[in-house]
Amino acid sequence: MIDRCPKCKAWIYSYDGKHECPPLWLVQCPEYDDETWEEVYAVAAEYAAEKYAEDYDADSHDMMCGETIVVVVYLEEEYIAWRMDNTGITDPVKTFTCSGEAVPTYTAEEIVESDKAGDTDD
Repeated sequence: MIDRCPKCKAWIYSYDGKHECPPLWLVQCPEYDDETWEEVYAVAAEYAAEKYAEDYDADSHDMMCGETIVVVVYLEEEYIAWRMDNTGITDPVKTFTCSGEAVPTYTAEEIVESDKAGDTDD
């Protein structure tokens, strides 16, 4: 079964009842909005920042042209105790500079010559 978790939107390829959502991070770009925090589920602050940047850049693609943004990532309250207990990390707030790049993809397909029509071996 392939499905998405209704909470974190992660792909679940087989349901065995053991899916656990990653920690919830609150992310914002203070340069553009210092009041709205976006919720992002990710295993680490860096991945939360990257996901936010990808969503932010989805329409304009300005980051693909060299623009960078600074984002603040804050571990949501309910995960702070869990994070401190399981990783020893005590600072729940991190700041990242995010950028993007366009990576070209190339493909090659073999051209196979077919037998010419009318060729016969006598």
